[in-house]
Amino acid sequence: MAAPEIVFSSTGERLSAVEGFDRITVTVRSNQPCRAFECRATKAGEEYGVGKGVLLASFSNTPADTSRTFEIYDDFLLRGDGAYRISLFAQGEDGSWNDNHPYIPVEEGAYVTAEQAVYLCMRE
Repeated sequence: MAAPEIVFSSTGERLSAVEGFDRITVTVRSNQPCRAFECRATKAGEEYGVGKGVLLASFSNTPADTSRTFEIYDDFLLRGDGAYRISLFAQGEDGSWNDNHPYIPVEEGAYVTAEQAVYLCMRE
């Protein structure tokens, strides 16, 4: 079985200590049941992937097509000012992770935004 596909939406793309930009809300859902879900942050240029970086949010045992919502605050980005990569990972019931490292340019199995735009690709 392939890893879950993630659909997400967010209230913003930038975080800052400036009021009004100090948090974003993210909503995610998967096309199949997930054993685990993680959202992680890594500073630009650092290695990223499942289990790497700062854990921002996590959920377990989520049924298919069930939305989960969480907030990311600027305080969560612990490595100082700069650009960060926010990564979303889902683990299927068979243990496979939807891991966005490395990129694989295939349409099926890609992360998509709520607007159905391709975001990142998964690795099987």
